Amino acid sequence: MFIMTRSIGQTLMVGEDVTVRVLAVRGDRVRVAVNAPGNVPVYRDEVLKELSAAAKAALAPPAGGPG
Repeated sequence: MFIMTRSIGQTLMVGEDVTVRVLAVRGDRVRVAVNAPGNVPVYRDEVLKELSAAAKAALAPPAGGPG
């Protein structure tokens, strides 16, 4: 893991196509803006985990199936 300090208004680059800008800091919350091409999905971690769990559940065999 790479740890970097940024101030409000500063940006970091992820590769050549993705930028993350610090917009505001209020207490323990940081507001960021992510600029990425349309083909690069950007999710909050907790949302991605929910999507992944839902996809796994949809693919699981139904309970009480044949047998």
